Amino acid sequence: MIDLAVVIPTLDEERVLARCLAAVGRGAGLEVVVADGGSRDATREVAARAGARVVMAPRGRGPQLNAGASATTAPLLLFVHADCELPSGWRAALRRALDDPRTVLACFRLHTVHSGEGRRPGPRDLWLRGLDLRSFLPLLPYGDQGFGVRREIFEDLGGFPEIPLMEDFAFARACRRRGRIRRLPLAMRTTARRFEGAPLAARLKTLSFPWLFRLGVSPHTLARWYGVAR
Repeated sequence: MIDLAVVIPTLDEERVLARCLAAVGRGAGLEVVVADGGSRDATREVAARAGARVVMAPRGRGPQLNAGASATTAPLLLFVHADCELPSGWRAALRRALDDPRTVLACFRLHTVHSGEGRRPGPRDLWLRGLDLRSFLPLLPYGDQGFGVRREIFEDLGGFPEIPLMEDFAFARACRRRGRIRRLPLAMRTTARRFEGAPLAARLKTLSFPWLFRLGVSPHTLARWYGVAR
C-alpha cells in the first residue's frame, strides 16, 4: 500500500534528476512521481529507468506539482525540486513530523552547493552559506527546502496556486495560517544554479520578491523580472 509519494516537477533536468531520485531511494509504501512539463532532453527516460512514475502536465511548477499530487493516492506528499537531494533519514523524520496533528507543513534546512560537476566550495564561497541561512530562520520556506504535507491539508488548501512564480511562498503562507510549519533538523542539498550567473542580483530578488508579492505585485510581473524560475 502506497502511503507516501514524492512529487518532482521537471523541465529538461536530465543532468540532475538521477542524483535527486537516488537520494529519494526506494522502499515499501513509497511512490515517486515525476511531473514533466514537456522536457526536450532525456528527463523522462532518466525518471523511468529509476523506477519513477512519469506524468505529463502543463508547464509551470504549480500545475506540475498539482498534477503529480493528483496522479497518486498517497495520504502523505513530499514535493522536491529536481536539483535537490534529500538527506539520509528523511523518510522517518518526515513521518514523525507529519504524525503530529499540529504540523501542517514540514520542510528541511538547506545545504547549497555549486551546480558544476566536481566543483568544491573554497574560502571565497562563503556566500553559499548565506543562501542557507534563511532555512534556519523563522521565515516562510521556499520549495527548495522540500514541502511535506498531509493530503487532506493539501486538498483543503486547493493545492499550489497555478501562478508563474511564488507558488511555493503562497502555499507556505496558506499553511502557516492553518497551523505549524515544522523545520526538520536535516539538510536538503540543493544547487546554487539560480545564483551563479549574477549572485547579487539573484539574491536581491529572492529577498525582495516575497515583500513585493505581499504588497500585491502580480506574480506574472515578478516572473518577468525574475527570468527563468529554476
